Amino acid sequence: MWLGVFCWILFGILLFNVLHKTSIIHSIDSVGFWLVKPVSQLKTKLLTELTFLGDPVTVGILTIGLMLLLWRHRRIADSVWYGMLQFIGYCLVILIKYSVIRPRPTGRLVAVGGYSFPSGHTFSTIILTFTLLATLVPKCKKKSQKILVILCGILWITIIMYSRVYLHAHYLTDVIGAFLLACGWWLLANSQRKTFFNWLQKPIKI
Repeated sequence: MWLGVFCWILFGILLFNVLHKTSIIHSIDSVGFWLVKPVSQLKTKLLTELTFLGDPVTVGILTIGLMLLLWRHRRIADSVWYGMLQFIGYCLVILIKYSVIRPRPTGRLVAVGGYSFPSGHTFSTIILTFTLLATLVPKCKKKSQKILVILCGILWITIIMYSRVYLHAHYLTDVIGAFLLACGWWLLANSQRKTFFNWLQKPIKI
């Protein structure tokens, strides 16, 4: 739980600096665009295809599919919980986006609208990846299998974050902010999971 609080404190500090357009934000974002160089036609095409898989709509569909699969295997609580984490969490992203209203970077390599901070692609991808890890890792019998699955998850999150900055759909601070927001949301929400389901099971007093 405390790690989740720490993530949100860091997010709050980052948010404050984004709102006040401090020099450190400009420096971090400049480094971000430098890190994704060089730009090439092949690289742009590949990352455009990959970033589509991190689109909140795509992730939402995948999440619903996972919910149905868990429900079919009689893991009803997991189905409901992971769906709530994704969709309620994304509502939080939208709320912040339209409160901060940070314009996206110029020179975008893909057509995209809306606001920039935090990255919706990054947030939804992280929550889905964490959900898959929480579902798959316990089923891995060998330690090497667990490590491989976790590394694949980390790699996928990194690819989506990289693609958003490379395509100039987001600044580096947008994806860092989404990372901190998602990690905090996941950790804090899961720390209250038992309490939530206990509350649901209580009879309604009239």
